Amino acid sequence: MATESTGTDPRVVQDFDPELLWAQHGKKITTVALIVAGLGLAAYVWQRNAEQRSEQAASRLATARDITGLEQIVQDYPRQEVAAQALVRLADAYYASGKYPESAQKYQQLLEQFPSHPLVPSALVGQAAIKEAQANYQGALDQYQQILTSNPRGYVTLNAAMGVARCLEALGKLPEARQKYEEVMAMAQGTRAQMEAYMRWTTLGRNLSTAPNPTTPAAGPSGSLPALPVEK
Repeated sequence: MATESTGTDPRVVQDFDPELLWAQHGKKITTVALIVAGLGLAAYVWQRNAEQRSEQAASRLATARDITGLEQIVQDYPRQEVAAQALVRLADAYYASGKYPESAQKYQQLLEQFPSHPLVPSALVGQAAIKEAQANYQGALDQYQQILTSNPRGYVTLNAAMGVARCLEALGKLPEARQKYEEVMAMAQGTRAQMEAYMRWTTLGRNLSTAPNPTTPAAGPSGSLPALPVEK
């Protein structure tokens, strides 16, 4: 005769005694609870301290007015966001004062310490501008063009395109430079760069018109720029 099933599972403990459990494992439970609480407190304190350090760093960056102050920020916060911003400001400051080797070193430091930072394109344009300022027009042209190729719609596109035009002009490639200035005008509607490009475009047009076998620009519609000369 088959044994009648009671519907119970022998693996289930029928009599659970919390007092017995506490007596046997109370110390372990207490220890684990204290460890968890301690870790939580430590994490909170660390996060709070990190926020305070970040606020302090941002405040120092906002009030930094000279190279010494910016250099100190880079030293004190070498891997934080403020260091990247301080490096760009340092590089720009050195560039403005004509200290091109120092400026190039700061741009390079940014590229090495923060290779994925949003300010990387600015550093690359800065390096190209240094070459241009040192009359290394071919080197600057190559770097400007590389920036445009790798990041054609980035926030430095206009600066890089203007750099290409300037370098082409400096290298004596006037028709190519004029064409690039025209592209810049189309990109820079309503900005100061548009007027700068227009002035260079106009000047190069006059220079080209005095060259042997000049071509006469066709007059554009009222209020528009004249058309570029057509090469025969």
